Amino acid sequence: MAAFLCAPLKKTNEVDLSKPLRTFISSTFKTSDDGSTESDEAVSEFNKLRNKAVMQPLDKHESSLDLLVRYYDQLVAIENKLPLTPTQIPIAFKWKDAFDKGSLFFGKASSLTLSYGTFERAAVLFNVGALMSQIAAVQPLGTDEELKSAAKLFQQSAGVFSHLKDTVLSLVQQEPTHDLMPDTLNALAAIMLAQGQEAIYLKASKDKMKPALLVKIAAQCGDFYQEAVKQMSREMLKGLWEKEWIPMANGKMLAFQGLAQYHQSRQNNENKEIGEELSRLAEALRLCQQAQTYFTTAGAPNAFKAEMTIIQKAHELAKKDNDFIYHERIPDLRGLPALGRAALAKTLPVTTPLGPRFKDLFETLVPVPVHQALAAYDVRRAEVVNMETGRLREHTQLMNGILASLNLPAALDDACNHETLPESIREKSAKVKAAGGIDSLTQSVTELPSLLTRNKEILEETSRLLTEEKQSDVQLRAQFKEKWTRMASERLTEPLWQEIGKYRGILDTAANADNIVRTKLDANRRGLELLSKPEPELKAAIPGLSSNTAGQNTPSVAQLKDLMTRVQAITAKRQTLEKEFKDASFDMSSTFLRALGESGALNEEHISTEKLNEIYGPLREQVSASIKEQETVMAQVQQANQQFSAEKSSNSSGAERETMLKMLAGAHDIFMELRGNLQEGTKFYNDLTPLLVRLQQKVSDFVFARKTEKEDLMKDMQQTIVSQPTQAAPSNPAYHGGGEAARTTASAQPPPRPPPPNFAQAPSQSHPTAPPGQHPPMGAQAPMTAPMASNPAAPPYHPYQPYPQQYGAAPPYPYPTQQQPYQTATPYPVAYPGTYPGAGHNPAAPYYPPPPQGYPAYPAYPPYPQQPYQQPPPPQ
Repeated sequence: MAAFLCAPLKKTNEVDLSKPLRTFISSTFKTSDDGSTESDEAVSEFNKLRNKAVMQPLDKHESSLDLLVRYYDQLVAIENKLPLTPTQIPIAFKWKDAFDKGSLFFGKASSLTLSYGTFERAAVLFNVGALMSQIAAVQPLGTDEELKSAAKLFQQSAGVFSHLKDTVLSLVQQEPTHDLMPDTLNALAAIMLAQGQEAIYLKASKDKMKPALLVKIAAQCGDFYQEAVKQMSREMLKGLWEKEWIPMANGKMLAFQGLAQYHQSRQNNENKEIGEELSRLAEALRLCQQAQTYFTTAGAPNAFKAEMTIIQKAHELAKKDNDFIYHERIPDLRGLPALGRAALAKTLPVTTPLGPRFKDLFETLVPVPVHQALAAYDVRRAEVVNMETGRLREHTQLMNGILASLNLPAALDDACNHETLPESIREKSAKVKAAGGIDSLTQSVTELPSLLTRNKEILEETSRLLTEEKQSDVQLRAQFKEKWTRMASERLTEPLWQEIGKYRGILDTAANADNIVRTKLDANRRGLELLSKPEPELKAAIPGLSSNTAGQNTPSVAQLKDLMTRVQAITAKRQTLEKEFKDASFDMSSTFLRALGESGALNEEHISTEKLNEIYGPLREQVSASIKEQETVMAQVQQANQQFSAEKSSNSSGAERETMLKMLAGAHDIFMELRGNLQEGTKFYNDLTPLLVRLQQKVSDFVFARKTEKEDLMKDMQQTIVSQPTQAAPSNPAYHGGGEAARTTASAQPPPRPPPPNFAQAPSQSHPTAPPGQHPPMGAQAPMTAPMASNPAAPPYHPYQPYPQQYGAAPPYPYPTQQQPYQTATPYPVAYPGTYPGAGHNPAAPYYPPPPQGYPAYPAYPPYPQQPYQQPPPPQ
């Protein structure tokens, strides 16, 4: 028999999967220390698996096929967990045309580079089908097991190529190389199916099955080869194959047609149908002789020689018997009944996993739809927590404002203790001084601009990189016009510009919050300075007691004491409620996974709303009860205070003293409010910095990938000009984005990436990095350089490690603030207009917006409570 045909393997370049995958996992998935270690090990194993499966030479053996299948199964398994796309995990996969002969074929590029995992999956699956055909082709075919193995492998290979034919255009995001064109894959599937039928025929012939069955198997084999020849001979494919492929397929088509006629003649002989037997033997001999001319052209002159000798002898013997004994008329072959067919070879469907012992390396990571649902749930949960704590804080602020306007409890202390410095004011002053006094506020306020500037410089540098890349693309497009076939920058960078716009709007809002804090500090500076002074100086600044101060045993004083105790109880209860809101949680992973498994889709809003109502419903009722109790108590306080005020003398010194005490009580509340504002503002800027650096790194990866893509396209255009100067420029195997993997190729050099202006600090101005879990000194600029494009020789860059903020994590607020007996309102947007009477963000309060949760998932609620931010168009 003639040798089998086998498809060649595609070749690729080495890429580094480790760094991009680790970066995405750490920024997207919430993993514990143990989970992080496990995912790091999985990434390393995955990277090693790729190197073994596609970078090392593969023997034509089942063990090599198992390696390739394992890698393919992992690619399928991570599709919904680790999206290998230009905007999420940009890794440049470059694959050469399997049939590349060292020159451009019909103007098509010999390789294709794309940053899509689906492209990698298509290329690997092609190699699976090709390796199956190679292993089948080298089977000795001496035993039943070898014949069965060859038949199965050819059928599996046919199934792989057929599956690729139907799906390749959806897997490869632009025109593929010639080996992955649907017509090519259809021809390969036809060849493998025919060879699978041939292996089945060899098994049947070896088992000496009845001629009737051999007729059908051989005839169908001839038909399969006829279809393969038809597909291979298409005009656009003729130059693709090795020179012996089409002659070999033609020869086998004729040979098996001849064998079918021979086996039918044997059946005619058994039935004593000598005339038909001679007619079919003559046709079999003619077909085999014609097949020999093709086999000689294909370099296999001895193919089917033994079969042809048998047919020739059978024909001579039958003719001799007919001439001397039977003298039957030899009928015309066209009038004889058609031969039967039996298509025993099938294109076996591709089912995943392909391997029998598949184990998902990343089984601990949830699918991206579930992760996105978890991120959305966290946002909804944060909305509920912020809204309810906002209601508590706003009403607490209202209560504290009423008490401050009535000079309570300071006026009550005056009436009871007759001290120049009331005990309540002494306690407030002690707390202010313990927290650093006005000097700490002033220092923090002066440090905010440097923190803001640091983040703006990173964002401007990021914008500059994108702008320069677009300008380069526009220039090249104008220079080469329709020959420049890669995707335009604006189609790829829109998500990045949107992210930059969101960050720019966030920084503008934060700058406004800084101004509000600064203005409020200046307006209350006198009271804050007095509270920050030593006790003797503070006592000297307060006017003396009036001789007509109301006594401590009046009914109004007793009632006010009781009401102040109830006020303190309300405040303490609210502190407990806030903690319960923040601590209440539920792991929604299993809920979302179960819903995804049952219906294949997630109605996240419905599931989240039901669970949040279940968890926070009772707490919401307690919030409403607390607000109602406050209204009752405040009404009683105002009524009792009227009687208390009437009992007090109204001389001028008493009025002056009361005014001073009111100012000091109000200054204490302002101090605690501003202190919380500045702590959250500083934390906001420090949390935002690593997010901006990560965005800058993403943009730098994209710019580098586009640079590599440009160089590949320029090289292809030069090859076209040199090898085929009269043909049009080939379509470019451009990829939309790229990543760390592209940087390991021999031709790739990382582009220079200067640091943002004024970004690096002189050694004398730098500060040591704070230990984990702590913030650096307020205003300190940690030593920092712009993250360089991923150069393997460069040390890893980890800016601002103490302040990690993962993409998809819950909003960074509400931040815990130091609770005071008389709590002030937070400047953060925890109150949402319309949720209850009087609710709404105070435009006079500073608002540091939450950093976004990472692209592409952005918080569903508006990040800007005063007016929505409008995305500016990308710079031209």
